[in-house]
Amino acid sequence: MNPEYSSRDTNKLSKLSLKYSPSTFFLLLAIFFLALLFHSDLAPLEETHWDAPIYVQLSKRAAEANTLANYHAHARDIRLGAGDDVHWYFTRIGHILLLGEITKFLGATETALVAMQWLYRVFMALSVTLCVVLGIRLVKQFRIEQPDPFWKIGYFIAAVTYVVSDSYRGLQGHLISEPPAFLTLLFFTLVLLSAVERRSMVLGIFAGCLLFVLFFIRIDAVLPGVFFLLLLLIEMARLKRFDAVPSIISAGLTASVFYLIYAWWFFPLVNPQSLADFSSSAKEMFPGVPAKGLFAIAIAGGLLWVGAFMAISMLWRDSVVRFAITWLGLALLPLIIDSFSGRTVQTRMAFFIVPPLMILSAEGWIWMVRNFVEEHKIRTLAITTCFMMILAFTPYSLVMQESRNWAINYLPPEIQKYLFPSLAKRGTIGPAMEDQDSRLGILIRPISERWTLEYLKVREIADFLNSSGHFAYLLWPKASFAGQHSLQSYIRLFHYFGKEYPENIDFVLTKFPGKLDTEACAARVPTKMERVIYCTALDERDLVVLQNNNISLYILGVDEYPIPPMPELKLTVLLSIPPFTLYGVTE
Repeated sequence: MNPEYSSRDTNKLSKLSLKYSPSTFFLLLAIFFLALLFHSDLAPLEETHWDAPIYVQLSKRAAEANTLANYHAHARDIRLGAGDDVHWYFTRIGHILLLGEITKFLGATETALVAMQWLYRVFMALSVTLCVVLGIRLVKQFRIEQPDPFWKIGYFIAAVTYVVSDSYRGLQGHLISEPPAFLTLLFFTLVLLSAVERRSMVLGIFAGCLLFVLFFIRIDAVLPGVFFLLLLLIEMARLKRFDAVPSIISAGLTASVFYLIYAWWFFPLVNPQSLADFSSSAKEMFPGVPAKGLFAIAIAGGLLWVGAFMAISMLWRDSVVRFAITWLGLALLPLIIDSFSGRTVQTRMAFFIVPPLMILSAEGWIWMVRNFVEEHKIRTLAITTCFMMILAFTPYSLVMQESRNWAINYLPPEIQKYLFPSLAKRGTIGPAMEDQDSRLGILIRPISERWTLEYLKVREIADFLNSSGHFAYLLWPKASFAGQHSLQSYIRLFHYFGKEYPENIDFVLTKFPGKLDTEACAARVPTKMERVIYCTALDERDLVVLQNNNISLYILGVDEYPIPPMPELKLTVLLSIPPFTLYGVTE
């Protein structure tokens, strides 16, 4: 027997045993359940992003509407750009439809919110697990030698460092578009690698379908998938594995064909020029400073950066590490461009850097653990572990306060404008918020991305408002003090728990509660479809109209928020559910 073929067969069998060995299976199972349960203390809408209640409300509308048909019918009438909510919703339409199916099945209830949360927890736990599988598969593609036993330790450490990070806490179970996009991105990469390994055009076509689904869920998430495809194509050509190229090309062509059909059917919502205009208008609507954007990217990677730094500095010549570095660099490029061009970059938006970063982090920990066990070199491992502990336990508020004071005292104004969002918006540096963050850890999301919505209290008030069946206005405080969120998110939940929409509503044409809720009360009239009108201003003339038409008036008071502007009225407390107080007007 030819020794070369014997060695090759042995190598294939050993790689196959690595893939399906019981220890590998139990490692992946342990990572999955750790990722699933680690932040299970979070209730629905706790420490969540302000976009979450928007999607919750939209899920109710999507449950009753023929959403895609409505978008097709009105596509040419929709104002393009991030300033138009209807267009923005379309760039996340797959995510909205997914939540809409849960609301359709379970109704606009607490049960539906819990089901959404656990579904998205499963998505994130699977994503972390598949990041480990992706690392294993890339080793199989680009290395000849078999991984040693230390790979399991390295990948477990890398997975744990991400799961305990606040960036993972900000995605796990939260009802934003990143979790389903994250999982779809991982499925796409793994199917594409399988297509390359098996030289399968069928799997390549399936991978292309997944790439389009990624675009359908969250449009900008398609970029890291495209970068992965192009990078894999270049690597196969460089390694002269030309028989694998057709599988990759079939994936790209399939995704392109689906995109062209989609863009034609919904013209001009996702055409290249429309998306470019959308991105440009987003920069104008959400201005930011480079320092804040870059720090958000750092937070997104969490403690994965520690192991990744070791891999980049010590193992950059390795084929797997080099592939992951290139993929990470390409994925970071749009975020860095946005940061330096003045657009706000939020932590959650950088979720797609996690797969290459986890591979790099795992490779770094594998190298450090191997050096410690085989060569008894403890210094690098000890220093790296200490640095990770500093990142994890140094008070965020202390670091931010000291950094702010140092920048103000020692840096010229020309540089300060790149550091402080308040300086860019108001021309002055805003005061540091007291008790900005009592939690430990430097890599913590800002409070603006961690808002807890007490949805059970909102549901109780909504039930009270809708129980009478009378026409009514609810006056709520639009104004807020510095450092507070707008109460608009709570109003969205009132809509979610409120009266059901009629069947077959038009998703596009029906007025979206949002900007309408901030109008004066007299701007709209209650109807059978919308018995409770939410408004933010009331004057004497409006009051007369309400009294003449026998329309009830309620006032929502919230602790630490100013009372909305209104005439002097004698109020009585109808419900007191701190921090909410619902008042009625006494005759």
